[in-house]
Amino acid sequence: MNHAANHQVIRLTRGLPATLLLCGISLFGMMAVSAAEPPDGALSEEACRTCHAGRDEALVDAWRESAHGGTPAVAGCSACHGSDHAHVGVRARQDDACIDCHGGPKAPVVHSYATSKHGLILRLEQSEWDWRRPLRDAAYRSPGCAYCHLHGGEHDVGRSVRSDPMGPDRGGTVADYLRGVCQECHAPRYVTRLFDNGEKMLETGRMKVREARRLLEEAAHRYDASTLAEGRALLATMQRHLRNVRLGVGHQSPDYQWWHGQPALDGDLLRLKGMLGALERERRLPRTPTAERR
Repeated sequence: MNHAANHQVIRLTRGLPATLLLCGISLFGMMAVSAAEPPDGALSEEACRTCHAGRDEALVDAWRESAHGGTPAVAGCSACHGSDHAHVGVRARQDDACIDCHGGPKAPVVHSYATSKHGLILRLEQSEWDWRRPLRDAAYRSPGCAYCHLHGGEHDVGRSVRSDPMGPDRGGTVADYLRGVCQECHAPRYVTRLFDNGEKMLETGRMKVREARRLLEEAAHRYDASTLAEGRALLATMQRHLRNVRLGVGHQSPDYQWWHGQPALDGDLLRLKGMLGALERERRLPRTPTAERR
């Protein structure tokens, strides 16, 4: 049965119990396609969602509610899987499926992984790996994007991402999920130590951002918004550098934990303090009347 016929079966049998379709009962003079039979030709977003919702509705719902879903979708089926059903798994398991949408090779979220030991091993060896195997069974020597963030084939990528470095970890669910992934390759004790050290490093960065916010809040009582514009810009830069720390911790990239992270935060905070100090000195200087100066 070709892909066009598959679409006709989907339209005519929509809403019927999945067991009827899977058993291959003849309907309207046609035989319903087996769930295991791949479609021919290029795929459409509607065809993917309709077919897979009948097989695993929870999977499709998880995608709809994820950062990739929404109306309109941020990243639909073909964005990750392509349009050739024969290679949908292979494509989605490799990092190239993620990199273009996430800013390209130099974007911090991509570059922080690429500069880690995991990223270097993957770059050197990925051409030799069998990408046809499901991620849980792959046993790659190094994990890529999908291996960590969509490990079980689930489609809610947010389960493994702590998007706000200043905010809580949603009850520890992100850490718990990622611990399970890490422990497939590493000893639990080692993973626990990495997570604990990472949380300490993040908290050190948060302390610097909180101090900057406090200084600007206090300064706002003495100076107008235009005077503090440079300080606000420095705070925004600090927040970006704190995200670098988070990426460095999550991707185990020393460059992003340190070079692009903590020292950058230190420099931002020192510049902010210097700027506010200069404003305060100027404010406290005695103002000599113009006539007296003459």
